[in-house]
Amino acid sequence: MKFEEFWSLLARELAGPKQFATQSKPFFAKYSGGRIIVTTSDGSLWTIDRSTMRQIWTKALSLHESMRFNHASYNHDNIRTSSYILSMMKSFLAEKQME
Repeated sequence: MKFEEFWSLLARELAGPKQFATQSKPFFAKYSGGRIIVTTSDGSLWTIDRSTMRQIWTKALSLHESMRFNHASYNHDNIRTSSYILSMMKSFLAEKQME
């Protein structure tokens, strides 16, 4: 799957809130206004724009498949929403090949 297909999939699948979970806590994600809005269980709101999602996507492509969804692989990227992005990617891409 290419990034553009993935982003379109997110827009469709997250038209309404959908629950995911990071390694430590659940969260809801919804696509709105060209961004993904993440709401955590403690009420925090985070926005993920297309360029941030693409940055994680590009990094994921450079990693071996066994490390692709490992949160530790992204610790040095300074993207505060990376755990949410990885959780969504893992959920939607579990059986798909990334390109």
